[in-house]
Amino acid sequence: MRINFVLLFFVFPFLVSCNHRGDKLNNLSVYTVEKFVDNELWVDECFSHVKILPLQLDTNQMIGQVKDVSVAGDIIFLLDEVSATLYSFDRYSGKCLASGSKRGHGPNEYINPVALSVDAENLFVLDMPTSRIIRFDKELNAVGTIAFDFPASDFMALNGGFLLYNLAPTSEKGKFVYISSEGEYINSFVFPEKEDDFNNVLSGGKVFVKNGEHEVFAFESYDDIVYKWDNDSLQPILRMDFGEMGIPAGMKNDNLNYFEEPYAFAGNIFMLSDMFIPSFFYKSKRYYGFIPFLSRESMFGTVKERSYGIPFFPRWQHEDELIGVCVRENEYALEQLMFVFYIH
Repeated sequence: MRINFVLLFFVFPFLVSCNHRGDKLNNLSVYTVEKFVDNELWVDECFSHVKILPLQLDTNQMIGQVKDVSVAGDIIFLLDEVSATLYSFDRYSGKCLASGSKRGHGPNEYINPVALSVDAENLFVLDMPTSRIIRFDKELNAVGTIAFDFPASDFMALNGGFLLYNLAPTSEKGKFVYISSEGEYINSFVFPEKEDDFNNVLSGGKVFVKNGEHEVFAFESYDDIVYKWDNDSLQPILRMDFGEMGIPAGMKNDNLNYFEEPYAFAGNIFMLSDMFIPSFFYKSKRYYGFIPFLSRESMFGTVKERSYGIPFFPRWQHEDELIGVCVRENEYALEQLMFVFYIH
């Protein structure tokens, strides 16, 4: 059987603004990112094993482009960006359990869903144009709507509410907004050290991640600060230092395309219970860091896979597993979508 792997990869050449750091951020734990240029790592050096899960779809089902993925127990939820269709799959067999689209302008319907999140009983779908969260049960039946009053591109379901990434922040309502499970505004988080960034940073990846200890973290692409949700508050906890390869402090870059400049900058992060994994770019090449919180040595470089020939490009995190998605061609020359789980 001939198998070809095609990476579902999208580059976001966004124009962003440089950060000005205050004394508060200078007191954070600093992780130095170094010795990564021309260094190659192997997946089996970084993870204990890899699990491949082909998805079983009916002949009349076709997924155009995976927008987001979220896992709850033994169910994987998937959002198809092309058709705005929701899917659920058995995590262990890959069998499709349910699918359906609620695109429309009626109650409990969405127009352009952009992100998924889950709790123990529900799937939540963020609809950017209407500033609403549509609540579904595990069988993908729409059961309710939660409305708020600002545009958001990503979110995380919390106990008793939601943390959202605000695309139209102000000095009163910052980039990270906490609302109740009914949509009522509770609080927002404005970091004075970063106020010059308002309306300039566009995130190309997931803003929020949750690890195996159920700790929630937030990160903006092209930034170097990681925030942690703790006691109903979002606080900066660590900073990445790219040294001389980082963007010079104070650089005026209103029209700077980072992919065309010789600077290292972070794209997205994963926060495991015992390891920090940043994904970053340098001279248009993607690198990864594997930074343990304990005494083991950190590793940096490009990452390759030598057992399956699958490009290493995880996009989501479930507990302490990273998840990627690829397409393969089966013996009938038909494309088949599969998940790739990287287990640490």
